[in-house]
Amino acid sequence: MIAAGGTGGHLFPAQALAHKLLEKHPEINITFIGAGLNTNHYFKKEDFSYLDIKSGTPFKKHPAQVLKALLKLVQGTLRSFRFFVRKKPDVIVGFGSFHTFPAILAAKLRKIPIVIFESNALPGKVNRYCSKWAKVSAIQFSHAGEYLGSKSICVHMPIPNRSNVSEDVARKYYGLDEKTFTFLVFGGSQGAEAINRFFCGAMSDLSEKGVEFQVIHIIGLEKRAEKLIEYYKSKGIPACVKVFEDKMEYAWAASDLTISRSGAATLSEMIEYAVPSILIPYPYGTENHQGKNAAFIADEIKGAICLEEKGLNGLILADHILKLMENSNEKLHLMRENLKKYREEESKQDLCSVILKTL
Repeated sequence: MIAAGGTGGHLFPAQALAHKLLEKHPEINITFIGAGLNTNHYFKKEDFSYLDIKSGTPFKKHPAQVLKALLKLVQGTLRSFRFFVRKKPDVIVGFGSFHTFPAILAAKLRKIPIVIFESNALPGKVNRYCSKWAKVSAIQFSHAGEYLGSKSICVHMPIPNRSNVSEDVARKYYGLDEKTFTFLVFGGSQGAEAINRFFCGAMSDLSEKGVEFQVIHIIGLEKRAEKLIEYYKSKGIPACVKVFEDKMEYAWAASDLTISRSGAATLSEMIEYAVPSILIPYPYGTENHQGKNAAFIADEIKGAICLEEKGLNGLILADHILKLMENSNEKLHLMRENLKKYREEESKQDLCSVILKTL
């Protein structure tokens, strides 16, 4: 069983794990379980069997909302428990969030081996609590183990479509010039209006100063795409605007610098493809987990710079970009080398192997 739900940051690596397990061991049966899977557009229902359960977060201000959430948690746990009685799974892998808590609790009650996967530098509430039930907690960043209640093992985060694409091929894919400095701008699976606004402001300043560049911009929402395409045309800036990109390996390969949020899945791909970034953490996330992620990349690995959203504007962002592009992109080259060094030297295990060892 794979317990996952919510944003693409949870579901993309969960589905990548499932594909990798089936590639290595086609005899394995995999079922997804989580709240909202039936209507979640990040979940490919045609690829996997699944059970949609009820769940909710009890951390609400209004008592009625708390009671409603608790009722959903009970309903989700009972449905998961009955399902496990019938299916008798050998192991369940939890990807965190309250979308999965009922399934993990039911697995605990049924004495099913549990593996927790934590992708953030600061584990979420559900994984922190459930880790004490787990046989092992698989983590992406070593610091996360300090917050978990079971044996922790550093693993490679599953990445969809992990492959090597040349810069030239990737830029041709987007209809862009093979030699021009290329930005990749996106806000994760849900997009980010603030990042779009900051970057549009920065573009105007960069253009006025004669900086030559082109852009791959993944916008997140279809209603914004047409307006952004017109904006790029009005400024004479070569750009490829997409609502969503299911071939992110091309986007990373084509890029010299990324401007993005700092969700765990984004940072995993950033490290894998060694692309320097300007990270703008989502400021309203639970316990500022994106801020903790960005700080790890910026301060420990030195593969990015971190800018707080509060007080940021296009002119400030443009100034940071120009500083990174000084002296023939010397700073960017150093950041890229730091990411490569971390990727090659960090001792990490394969998540599939860690899971199968629990059986």
